Amino acid sequence: MSPTNGTEKSSFSSIAPFSFRILAGATRETTVWLTTHRQADGDGLACEAAFAAALRSRDITFKTINFEAPGTKYQFLFDDTSGQPVPVTIFDPDFAPKKPDLIVVFDTNDMRLLEPLSSWATEHGVPRLIIDHHEELPASTASALIETWVDKKAASSGEVLLSLLDQLGWTIDSSIATRLYASLVFDTQNFRFIRASANSHTIAARLLPLVKDPERIHEYLLANLTPSKLGFMAQGLSRMRIEAEGRLAVVVLERDIFHRYGADPSDSGDVVDMALNVRSVKIAMLLREESPGRWKVSLRSKKGFSVLEAAENVFGGGHRNAAGATVTWETLAPQTTPEPSPGNLSAAIEARLKPLLLDEIRRNM
Repeated sequence: MSPTNGTEKSSFSSIAPFSFRILAGATRETTVWLTTHRQADGDGLACEAAFAAALRSRDITFKTINFEAPGTKYQFLFDDTSGQPVPVTIFDPDFAPKKPDLIVVFDTNDMRLLEPLSSWATEHGVPRLIIDHHEELPASTASALIETWVDKKAASSGEVLLSLLDQLGWTIDSSIATRLYASLVFDTQNFRFIRASANSHTIAARLLPLVKDPERIHEYLLANLTPSKLGFMAQGLSRMRIEAEGRLAVVVLERDIFHRYGADPSDSGDVVDMALNVRSVKIAMLLREESPGRWKVSLRSKKGFSVLEAAENVFGGGHRNAAGATVTWETLAPQTTPEPSPGNLSAAIEARLKPLLLDEIRRNM
């Protein structure tokens, strides 16, 4: 289901009637949790902070529930430079939290990226509302407890959230607008990727009169280098391999490089984006070691090339030009060689994904 269907606008109350009733009738006694996928990025985090500000303005009780603290460059979304501070709680099912009336999920419809929260919500009968702009996974959202407000034509989840707020008739103040604008800037990469639509620019024009210091948002998200981060990026880029006649970039980052430079895991996103900036490169693949036997895959592509199918091959997701997955030996389900070990998992991931990416390049050149 989607907030847009051709040229007709769909109604939030008809697509997600249960969530609509909860939000439209919410009071201080109502509790709403806000969350986004693991390894959260600027789109999902900005949406959390924006919706938190909207709930606060209506005196609705909320909690922001994540799986790790926001990366350093995203912290401004939650501090008082963008409005009143928004606290972030790390989910712990053993704490036996009191269940909320609704969980709102931003920037993913893949319930695997929300574990163990997703299983906890199902076990406790908590309804979820998904606000997203990625391709929907029917198997992941096929539950009476899950409703979706998804627009695959949108360039960011912030655009979808704005349409929800409009349908609810809630006022967009400076605190909300500042964070929604951050979502736009981040997920369009400074309006480079707008899905051939004027909509992102139109929304930005609407928000900008309300945004406090928009230049600062661009600096936080896109001009945030420090000497240590510059060293990290230099090391990361030095490990980049350009293959397939310059069309495929591959970067492999072990855990030690993050420790050496005190880098956030989110900093690897800047490395893969830089790899895609090479003129001849059509697809970039970055593998980041999270722990022994567990790697994060980040895939990026230029217009005309899709990385979604490759990510789905290892049970990941995303959209055509940006996708990813968390991979273990169980994900790959190796049959014979190489023998599973933490030391050769990255090579096995490459062996699985590179043929798929090279086929995509060949088909679309």
